[in-house]
Amino acid sequence: MTKANMKTPIEYLIVAMPFHADAATHDELARKVNEKLSSGYELFGTPFLSEEMMYQAMTKAIQETSQPTTP
Repeated sequence: MTKANMKTPIEYLIVAMPFHADAATHDELARKVNEKLSSGYELFGTPFLSEEMMYQAMTKAIQETSQPTTP
């Protein structure tokens, strides 16, 4: 397989916060997500909830570094 046929590798992460009905919890999740956005991550889907946690999935392309060739 040639490099042109390969897809760009990505890093996938989920930002998580304990879920409480107060606005401070939502603000804290937003703050953490915004930190990741400023470091190059992108949102992947919409936020989602469980009974105790709030989540936001995010992705970031992994920059491949070329290895120097030995003569």
